[in-house]
Amino acid sequence: MIINIRSTHGGGKSTIVKQLMEKFNAEPLQAPTDKKPQGYVMKTPYGELRVVGSYETACGGCDGIQPYDLIWPRVELYAEHGHVIFEGALISSSYGNIGRASEKYGNDFVFCFLNTPLDICLDRIKKRRAAKGNEKPLDPKNTKVKFDQVEKQYERFRDEFKRRTVMLDYRKPLPTLLGLLKNG
Repeated sequence: MIINIRSTHGGGKSTIVKQLMEKFNAEPLQAPTDKKPQGYVMKTPYGELRVVGSYETACGGCDGIQPYDLIWPRVELYAEHGHVIFEGALISSSYGNIGRASEKYGNDFVFCFLNTPLDICLDRIKKRRAAKGNEKPLDPKNTKVKFDQVEKQYERFRDEFKRRTVMLDYRKPLPTLLGLLKNG
């Protein structure tokens, strides 16, 4: 099973992944030449689970992978060993290369969308910026545009692209994710 978690900035994507990594005692996957992990591996009751990207900072996942063309090969490499979860704000607003590449996995690839309300996303972004010492007022326009794009994707992916989509309740997403891993 390959799971792509999607939402706008502040939606909780990285938080969910960090909760999974803590729950299952994730170990970093690190190349000798890299300063940060390339991903993480953990044993779950449902098989091995790998996470793509580094979570050394508040925001994590695929947003730190450059160039972005490296993301999908890493997802496929990790999928050879079991389940994979990946996320990133930059890959959350389109179907694009990842959507097209994922088609060969059929129902073993799931697009999970967080239903975090926009006001909560904006509040989280403000808090994250303040924690970094950025006191500049937040202009919500860009976040609103991304939020609207992600919100429209759910039905489009399901109806137009005929892809497996799941809505995650932002208040308690882990039971749904674990159910996907358990039941496929």
